[in-house]
Amino acid sequence: MLGFRKEERPLALPDPAELTQAIAQTAREICLDTRVIKRSLPDVAADAMALCQQTSTDALRIEKSVTRDPFISAQIVSVANSPMFAPRMPIVSVRDAIVRIGLSNVSDIVMMVVTSSTMFRIRGFDEYVGKVTSRFPATALAARLIASTLRLPMESAFTAGLLHDIGDLILLDRCVKTGKVRAQMLQEPVFYGVIVDALHANHAKVGAAVCTVWKLPSTTVEAAAHHHEYKLGGHHFSANLVAAADSFADAMGIGVPIKHIIDPAGTVFRDLGLSGEQVTSTLVQFEKLLPSVRIFK
Repeated sequence: MLGFRKEERPLALPDPAELTQAIAQTAREICLDTRVIKRSLPDVAADAMALCQQTSTDALRIEKSVTRDPFISAQIVSVANSPMFAPRMPIVSVRDAIVRIGLSNVSDIVMMVVTSSTMFRIRGFDEYVGKVTSRFPATALAARLIASTLRLPMESAFTAGLLHDIGDLILLDRCVKTGKVRAQMLQEPVFYGVIVDALHANHAKVGAAVCTVWKLPSTTVEAAAHHHEYKLGGHHFSANLVAAADSFADAMGIGVPIKHIIDPAGTVFRDLGLSGEQVTSTLVQFEKLLPSVRIFK
């Protein structure tokens, strides 16, 4: 009589519809649980954000907070020296970076490092996590450049571009930790599709809730909530800008199977008031500066 040893028993897979419902239910639970959301942000990033929001903050306090993590400290100095900020003289320390590129920029770099390299370790989903996190710094840079072209504040655009898809991994992480999604499911193509579709359908509301609890700017909340449907319920400008940034990342093949061809006269750009020439020139800048934000390990 044939049988399976305990470790060889085939995985009992749920009905696809049940899995979809379970992921949606988890999304609703996250949105209602501020404690889970607060715990999801690493201490270094939380401290940096809180300090940067205080009017009395000085460089020394930020430096003491950030230098608790040598990796993040090194990345701050590296990014601050990159062509994105183009310092006239080399920046040699975290304090030097804070003084010369500003508190808000340092806070953004901390968030970029944390979300792109250290925050998400979801066992069995390394490849998927890598695809998503590779887009975080890319869309942040693209949003910053597009905002600069439009002569809008670059800092708020950077944060919106960086975190608009954060709900995707927050939701996946929670589903894995609660056992609703398991790595073995990836071996079945149908379930991989179900998981990805359910994450896509629910990540925007999770991302908006996360950005709200983290006390991020309203532009970042708006981008997280509406970046896939920026015209729904009115024109959400920040979400429109981030959707354009996503198009830039697609054009470079970041986190997608193949590179997408950009139409400089496309609706997503026209709705921002960008001309075809502006789109093309900004895309050239983006490609040139992209290596400066693709340094995380």
